[in-house]
Amino acid sequence: MKYSPKKEHLAGEKLILQLYITGMSENSMRAIENITLFCNQYLNGNFDLQIIDIYKDPSIAEEQKIVFSPSLIRQFPLPKRTMIGDLSDTKRGALSLGRTFK
Repeated sequence: MKYSPKKEHLAGEKLILQLYITGMSENSMRAIENITLFCNQYLNGNFDLQIIDIYKDPSIAEEQKIVFSPSLIRQFPLPKRTMIGDLSDTKRGALSLGRTFK
């Protein structure tokens, strides 16, 4: 059973997120869909999301030390946090992003 937080229950500052994907693989597409849906439903415009395809520029993966794809990095607020996978677990994802549920 999936946990579905309500919009008003997420609190915090604006998030700066980078999603690293590898081409248009099934996992990459699912991660894009899941993080976009999550941000639109629960962050109420309080985010910047950049999607980066490391297949097109592998040097980015090396620079950012990306080992697995898809990977989501919360750049701000600090400390930086990394999540790996398709981001389908909403509760785990929110907690990993530093969001709290009241």
